[in-house]
Amino acid sequence: MKLNMSKMVFLNTIILSCLISFSTNNWLTIWIMMETSLFMFIPLMSKNKINDQSMKYFIVQSTSSYILIFSIMWTSVKESNLNSLMTLISLMIKIGMPPFHIWKPEIMKNLKWTECMVLTTLNKIPPMIMLNKLINLNLLTFPLTMALVVGGISGLNQLNLKKMMAYSSIFNVSWMTSSFMTTKKTMLTFLIMYSMLNIKTMIFFKKNNLMFKNQLNYISFKKKMILNLNLLSISGLPPLTGFYPKWIILNEMVKTSLYLSTFMILTSTITIFMYTQINMFSISNLMTKKKSSKMFFSKNFSFINILVLPIMLILWTF
Repeated sequence: MKLNMSKMVFLNTIILSCLISFSTNNWLTIWIMMETSLFMFIPLMSKNKINDQSMKYFIVQSTSSYILIFSIMWTSVKESNLNSLMTLISLMIKIGMPPFHIWKPEIMKNLKWTECMVLTTLNKIPPMIMLNKLINLNLLTFPLTMALVVGGISGLNQLNLKKMMAYSSIFNVSWMTSSFMTTKKTMLTFLIMYSMLNIKTMIFFKKNNLMFKNQLNYISFKKKMILNLNLLSISGLPPLTGFYPKWIILNEMVKTSLYLSTFMILTSTITIFMYTQINMFSISNLMTKKKSSKMFFSKNFSFINILVLPIMLILWTF
């Protein structure tokens, strides 16, 4: 995606809508910002003409918006709160939370990496804010648990890197939603760190023109180590950067929901295995390249890289 003037306007409008959503308490304003992000993102998806991905995305997002408006009208007639099941379903469809997540990997696998960055970071923020303003934790516990399980398990058997990052985004929806339930400082810390790590990883895939896992055979050892550390940091493996905001969120979630915090810890081990699978090509002896002493050292060194992190965790706890 070349950042010409029109696309810079679209991208800046999406960023501005996220900032306005942060600074308002009016649900109508947040809904307008969500629709603004939708209509600014569709031109980024479609290059010069409307394609299948932009139409699928528009249909899914507009359907969720219709359900949201209908649920708000319904609750206003009954003079009740907006904490209704229909409101929850509409926002789950908009974010891509299980069981309404099928559209997200299917759309992302056909997008460019730059568009995937926007879809997995900026576009999630306005509906996430509305979700946490309108829905209480008791109603969110089961959907968040499903997102942890589905996002962790479904990403294990993916060969397409874009689909794998889509399931990673679905998994981190639970962490992001939980961060909104804690303090604003914790929420901003997690949001900034996760977005930076996610964007950095996708920029790496874009620069090296990577689409599938088996293409990682042909990149240099240094790049494999950079990718390995980035992915493990996204998964929240201590003592890397991505662990600290998740640690703060867990400290707060244990006080409110022990059930949800337990599932967060258990499913995080699955995502760590999912990310280490990516570099199994560089670790195992099933390389297609010719073996040499230099390559043998690289394989052993990558083994040490994975084994050193748990050792550092043990020393750090003491």
